[in-house]
Amino acid sequence: MEPLGDDELLYIFNKIPRFNLGDKRSFAQISKRFMKVACVSIYYLNSCFPDLLFDILPSSPNVRTFQCNKPLSNNHLQLLAQSCPKLKFLYLRSAQDFDPPEPGEFKFDFDDDGLCAVANACSHLHNVYLNMRLHVGDAGIVSLATSCKNLITLNLKGCNRVTDESLKAIGESGIRNLNLEGCYLITDLGLKYLASGNLKNSLQHLILTECDRISDHGVIHLKQMVHLIELNLSKCGVYVTDPVMLTLLSQLPNIEILDLSWLINVTDISLLAIGSKCFNLKEIYLSGCEAITAEGLLAFSGHEVLKRLVLFSCYNFSWEDVETVALTCIRLEYLGLMKRIKTPMPETSIDYDYLQIGRNFCGIDWDKDSGTLFW
Repeated sequence: MEPLGDDELLYIFNKIPRFNLGDKRSFAQISKRFMKVACVSIYYLNSCFPDLLFDILPSSPNVRTFQCNKPLSNNHLQLLAQSCPKLKFLYLRSAQDFDPPEPGEFKFDFDDDGLCAVANACSHLHNVYLNMRLHVGDAGIVSLATSCKNLITLNLKGCNRVTDESLKAIGESGIRNLNLEGCYLITDLGLKYLASGNLKNSLQHLILTECDRISDHGVIHLKQMVHLIELNLSKCGVYVTDPVMLTLLSQLPNIEILDLSWLINVTDISLLAIGSKCFNLKEIYLSGCEAITAEGLLAFSGHEVLKRLVLFSCYNFSWEDVETVALTCIRLEYLGLMKRIKTPMPETSIDYDYLQIGRNFCGIDWDKDSGTLFW
């Protein structure tokens, strides 16, 4: 009896019910030849064992989504580029983004050579996450931004080799979601690049957390990003101040999520502008803005769409001020507060974990910083 051919094996594999993943997995485990046939039908590949990729990828031309948080070599990425030209979603968040590395871990990882290979071969990429891939720099990011015209999301959290040169290329793209958290080499010039090109007409979400080399001179350029609905400037240092926030927020009326946490030079002046101009604001994070007082907080009284108000490490207002704001914001769902605010709360309120606002309930977190949601 002659051995079954690949076409016959594929016919058998396709007869296994689509949702019977156990039987499909068992089929693939019979032999490398059976695995090769099964790989043809893979659209989503999440690899925890990079060494197996040398067997899997060459037989997986239809993969649209690839995910791996383990160390990968340039050879891995070059093989991915050669094997998966239809790739759209690339999730390469390093495990360091979830847990601190053990001593001796992450001695090798891909760099710009590997990333350039993927960018040049996989021009249909939509979403790319490169969190904590520490060897990625400008050459790889420039290649992505220029080769992948359909790129929507680019997450570079912790890619600390990225500089203003990358932002110059990104500024000419049509990206909607850009995360630059921890890219500490970025300066005001980089922000100018972002706001000078096509990006200003597409960008909706911009995360600049811990980019502490930027200042008012760079942030002011963001006013050109007319479609921006999320802006995160948390932990951006001492050079972002009230005057630029006044100008910026008056020209970004669509802002829905604003994070100014730990900007110590943000005061009531900024909050008065935000409360009076940002009518679409749903979430605001002000942890560590210790200069805020009751005057700034009361600027949000009667806000019609505000849902989340975070004030950890802010003390210069009373419980009565909080109630005045909360009970007039009919959509408020979440409050982050310190117990040690200026005027002590009544004993009957100190253990509350919610406020009732009409028919709605607003949850209260005490003494801890939840931060913004991560995309």
